[in-house]
Amino acid sequence: MTVSTRPLAPGTWVVGKWTHRRWRIRGVLGTGANGIVYAVERDDGLPGAMKVCETAGQVAFEWSLLNLVRGPGSPFPAPQQIDDSDRPGARYFYVMERISGRPLDKAWPALAPAARKEVMLRIVEGLAALHATGHAFCDVKPQNVLVQEATGQVRFVDPGGVTPFGKAVRQFTPTTDGAFFGLCDRRASALYDVFAVMLMAVSLEAQWPATLYDLPPERRRELLGRMVADKMDGAWRPVWNRVLRREIGDAPSLRAAIAAVRVKDEPKTGHRDWTATFMWASLASAVVSTACAWALYLGLL
Repeated sequence: MTVSTRPLAPGTWVVGKWTHRRWRIRGVLGTGANGIVYAVERDDGLPGAMKVCETAGQVAFEWSLLNLVRGPGSPFPAPQQIDDSDRPGARYFYVMERISGRPLDKAWPALAPAARKEVMLRIVEGLAALHATGHAFCDVKPQNVLVQEATGQVRFVDPGGVTPFGKAVRQFTPTTDGAFFGLCDRRASALYDVFAVMLMAVSLEAQWPATLYDLPPERRRELLGRMVADKMDGAWRPVWNRVLRREIGDAPSLRAAIAAVRVKDEPKTGHRDWTATFMWASLASAVVSTACAWALYLGLL
């Protein structure tokens, strides 16, 4: 644990040195390589998520990123406050919107095929918005994607890995790191995030073998190709194979490929349902035939 050997206890108050606002710790939301995130409540009742880092520089960097991507429709939490405190374990911090939802790996099994497609589309749309600022997420993984199951809304958490294009990736998870599989460099780019989405999709459908970390990169790539061929749904397989062949290298192209996927419970657009038409035509024909027969019997025709 980086900031403190022991997290702050629920009920602890953190008082801002400059703003004099007070936040009450409600519990730990998560820990990472560069800090701890707490669920907090401000003294006026506003809920938030407090990120505590080791240095003021780390706090300032992440705060600037949140402000860079803020606005309507942003997949990242909205920034609320940045401050220091005199409390050990919370010297440097910022507070952001507390996002509700379940981590993608927990929500995924209960999602219908069409809902899974919608979630993947929203993930890629969020990445496209981030890439437009010249930054990559660089830590795309199920635990950093929250799904609000009632609305299908997707939000990203933990902006600590966000990196300007061309810079070295600072934090990553091996199983969603393209460089670990020898697919790309470990530098921030749209392609790096596209590979991460593909690797995340594989991890949601299949388990990596325990021997994965013992294999050289070329063997890991071979294993990945077999998993895409054997474990992924046939409707999705062409998309991930195109990513593996580098035919898809940016978020807009990946979004277009996902939008074209046809899943089982998704209504087909642009194609008429001739089954219903045939049924009603048959019924109408039977009614007309019956009416003509009665008309002949009664001498009306």
